[in-house]
Amino acid sequence: MSEWNSAEPPENDAVVYVLAEDHRGEYPVPFPVVFHDDRWWNAHTGEELDAYVAAWRPQE
Repeated sequence: MSEWNSAEPPENDAVVYVLAEDHRGEYPVPFPVVFHDDRWWNAHTGEELDAYVAAWRPQE
């Protein structure tokens, strides 16, 4: 499995998995996410992700 990348965003329209962070800590989001227009979107529903994304990794 690929390492989490927190240094730079993925390419526009890339479908990736993300690591979200909140006051409880970090946790993987259980569905693929699309990076588009400097925002993160649920790849299945098209809704904007309402979470701080700490890192991402490619879908494998």
